[in-house]
Amino acid sequence: MASRHRGQHAARSTRVIVTAARTLGGRDCAAAAGAVLALAAALAGAAAVAGTPAPAAIVVHADPAGAAGAAVAARIDGEPIYKFTLDTLWQQRRTSKPSLQRRAALDDLIQARLLAAHASAPAPKVGTAASVAFAPDVMLEERLVSTLRETYGQDIDAAVKTLPGATLDSLVIAQPALPQPQLEALFGRPGQLKLEIALTPAQQTEARKIDVLRYRLPGGEPIHVTLYDVYHRQNVQGRLALSQNPDSVAAQQARRIMANAFVQHWASQRFGAVAVADLRKAIADGEAVAALRQLYGVGLDTDSGSPLLNRLSREATAQEIEAFYKQNKDQFARIDKVRARHIRVADEAHAQRVQKALQEGADFAAAARKMSRAADAAKGGDLGWISADGSKDWLASLAFSQEPGKPSAPIRAPVGPNEPAYWEIVLVEEQAQGTHPLQSETVRYQASRMIALKKAMQQLGEITEQARRAANIEILEAK
Repeated sequence: MASRHRGQHAARSTRVIVTAARTLGGRDCAAAAGAVLALAAALAGAAAVAGTPAPAAIVVHADPAGAAGAAVAARIDGEPIYKFTLDTLWQQRRTSKPSLQRRAALDDLIQARLLAAHASAPAPKVGTAASVAFAPDVMLEERLVSTLRETYGQDIDAAVKTLPGATLDSLVIAQPALPQPQLEALFGRPGQLKLEIALTPAQQTEARKIDVLRYRLPGGEPIHVTLYDVYHRQNVQGRLALSQNPDSVAAQQARRIMANAFVQHWASQRFGAVAVADLRKAIADGEAVAALRQLYGVGLDTDSGSPLLNRLSREATAQEIEAFYKQNKDQFARIDKVRARHIRVADEAHAQRVQKALQEGADFAAAARKMSRAADAAKGGDLGWISADGSKDWLASLAFSQEPGKPSAPIRAPVGPNEPAYWEIVLVEEQAQGTHPLQSETVRYQASRMIALKKAMQQLGEITEQARRAANIEILEAK
């Protein structure tokens, strides 16, 4: 049976309509209704997480085609999501989340495809950390192959065993020796110090003329792996390794390219090339949505940033910060002051003896009177109340970092090179809790970041809602 959601004509309240192209008995009708209610609940839950309303109407009807449901799990504006894609990613995700329902996995796929189609994350800027990463198409292929291996590893291994010699080596037609003069023209002479390898367009053209490996997949035509193919698949570190030891690195990486091609060939033969292409697209959708969610701050703490979050944070007004502060004072709690004692000794061995005595139950004040060399030893090392406001020396800062009622470990004082060393042991006897003042930099920073995150999540929710309402979504199920 199939369910259809026409988002653009939907009312806000959720309703379920059951129809059929054939007569259903009471038992079949009850089962159909149960399936629809489960779907509605799954979609509503996913929408709630994303901050969007649930789909407004789900229409359920029997699928007279039947055959379509055997290969297709859902359609978005007529474009299919194949059951192969759903089953593969569902099995993969269940290894870490066994309770994940198939229907929930399907809705995640639908939402990822909608978001990937309706919202695009900005490309990484040149010169960022992305420059040391792998090319996007290489990363996508590696994730596709990894997903196939993880889910169908035993079947793939069995397919390899059917090859002559039961290894992929039987696919190799030739592995030519690499021409050394051309290698030097591309990478320089061996032993030269290089910080980065980046072939010019002309050098890339020359690298495409150098075969590293030739192989043939079962029933296919010969395939050439060139030096450029190997170069393209490397990140900065890999390209340096290729330039320093081209023969072994190129041979190893060419075999990896062949192995990946075999996995994709096997999957295409078993499940169909169109289904494998759909799985690749679903993985790409997931990557695009992950970048989008990171841009909007999903899963980030308040100190993490993105261009969007940073801009929204800068735009937060004093009125917004004050309103947020008044509504969320508990998020700006701090320790206003502490009452503490300390024991100061001249060397680490003495400090260890004091710590041992304290661990065995010695009274801290009594130990300070007896063992401390500080001027306040006669007062049991009493530091009095130390306020959070104003500047604090290192000992006061140490006191603010300690758990009440538990003596600290011996800490060496940060003295200058010509000053005698000494050790401190601190005990916080009492803490007074308070709140960071509204005008403090702590409040301005934290409130503006949290305001930015809330606005970003609202924007992402609006994108998600718009994508769902604009789409014609069909959920297909086997009868």
